[in-house]
Amino acid sequence: MKRGSYIRISLLMVFLLTGVRCLAQQDPMYSQYMFNGLMINPAYAGSHEAMSATILYRNQWQNIPGAPKTGTLTLDAPLKSEKVGLGLNLLVDKIGITRKTGIMGAYSYKIKFKESVLAAGLQMGYNFVTSDYTSVQYSENGNQYDDAFMQDIHEKYPSFGMGLYYYTNRFYAGLSIPEFGSFFFGKPSYKLDQSVHYFLTSGYVFDLSQDIKFKPSILAKYVNGAPVTMDFNATAWFFDFFALGASYRSGSSVNMFTEIKMTPQLYLGYAYEYAYTDLRNFNTGTHELMLRYDFSFSRSKVLTPRYF
Repeated sequence: MKRGSYIRISLLMVFLLTGVRCLAQQDPMYSQYMFNGLMINPAYAGSHEAMSATILYRNQWQNIPGAPKTGTLTLDAPLKSEKVGLGLNLLVDKIGITRKTGIMGAYSYKIKFKESVLAAGLQMGYNFVTSDYTSVQYSENGNQYDDAFMQDIHEKYPSFGMGLYYYTNRFYAGLSIPEFGSFFFGKPSYKLDQSVHYFLTSGYVFDLSQDIKFKPSILAKYVNGAPVTMDFNATAWFFDFFALGASYRSGSSVNMFTEIKMTPQLYLGYAYEYAYTDLRNFNTGTHELMLRYDFSFSRSKVLTPRYF
């Protein structure tokens, strides 16, 4: 067998053996979650004064066959009472031969204090998972037969999550469990054993000058049976128009990201992530593109700048 074919088949087998389980136990992680908290916390829904729509595409570990590719669409808005927020999260996540499609609806209720807000959020939805085992080519001459690859897998299961989110004009902190999975609903199958993910986030916005703002933030993630993962982020905003930041993810990667205010309501974001593990020898990095639009239904109302 040629060396190139051996490498391709070896990589394919790695994803076949781990793809479904990684997909089920590892919720997709993003580089730009600090610009859209709804992706990890349902209590974030309606935390701003206008409806927002965000599209994100993530191409992870470019040049590795079967590497994860993730697309999301989120919508959230406060209701007129301003005590309730609603959100919608659509997800398509593909790794190897496995594809997960999810739809989640979010609800948040806000308790307002003099200069701060505490929101509690719930989300419910459904996930659909398909693994195309019959599409796997594991023989060069085409004469292949293996019971393990004779049948595709199609699963669907409900999803439930919750979170808390406390914020002021400068500070925020959140605690969330985006998906209880098998802990709450039971296992849909042995291949889709969903582990519970716990997220803790916090950040603060400092004024370095009249035109420059600096926001350090952290994210801690815990999954049963795995070490705690920490993200340390630093973002600088210039003239409320342009943001530039860097992030370090423990045991995994470093990344640079930027966000540009194209119009008073339209934002464009990009992130490049570099893995410093052994994976760096097999890929050219991770690319993530984000587009967000903040709706303003009142011509006379000026939207407050958003830093989180």
